[in-house]
Amino acid sequence: MLNPGSAVSRFILVFAMAISLPAFAAGEEDTSYVLRPNDSIRVAVYEEPDLSVQVRILKTGEASFPLVGSVNVSGLSVSAAAAKIRDLYARDYLVDPKVTLTVDEYATELISVIGAVKSPGQIPIPVSGQLDLASAMATAGGLAEDANPGGIQLVRASGTTSTFSMADIQAGTVGRIRLDSGDRIIVNRSPFVGKTLTVLGQVGRPGPIAFPASGRLDLVNAIALCGGLTELANPKKTTINRKGKIILLDFRAISQRGDQPFLLQPEDVVTVAERLF
Repeated sequence: MLNPGSAVSRFILVFAMAISLPAFAAGEEDTSYVLRPNDSIRVAVYEEPDLSVQVRILKTGEASFPLVGSVNVSGLSVSAAAAKIRDLYARDYLVDPKVTLTVDEYATELISVIGAVKSPGQIPIPVSGQLDLASAMATAGGLAEDANPGGIQLVRASGTTSTFSMADIQAGTVGRIRLDSGDRIIVNRSPFVGKTLTVLGQVGRPGPIAFPASGRLDLVNAIALCGGLTELANPKKTTINRKGKIILLDFRAISQRGDQPFLLQPEDVVTVAERLF
């Protein structure tokens, strides 16, 4: 009988403990990585080549292995999945099996950004990280010129919908909302795209002008876009025809004041009167 305190006994004890523990892939980068559907994994059992297999995790979360059949491994870490498979083999088939599990190919999970952005399309979610709303918008190139900055919809894969403005997203809290596979970001076009107003009378280039996608255009800027006032203009008699309602304004007073712009609306007709001598 060996002396329990001898060096030989301690060696045998350590060796016995070592062979009873589950083995994981040497050099595995992250045994805490959580497996998910469409991951391709490789499972090897030491000295059991017939049990070694490469499989892809199904949408159900299951993968099929020799002898033990289908095993749900989605949502488990690499180390936890290896331990689960080892236990199944140990229960009915093998004595102290050594199971190695590695990820051959990580599943690509995608979100979509569509609508009025500069680079619409699908964006992959990083394998070892997260993707938030602000990062997704930046990856899509930001808003297109015809975008409605207040009409950005987040449609979750679960079916729920939230609407944000670009200012909300850039402010911080909203921008850090985490995205999940299958989520969609829809950036709507501005309702002002294709809308116009008309400037007539004593301006450099009378005629219709396009309303900006932002929806904000004031009287001073509108007249500037039309080449400014002519020498014959009477700025004190500037009228706005808004759906039949006539508004009389003093353009000179408004332009000098500056801090209280007169905002225009689509289909307004601005007329600058001619000065009388």
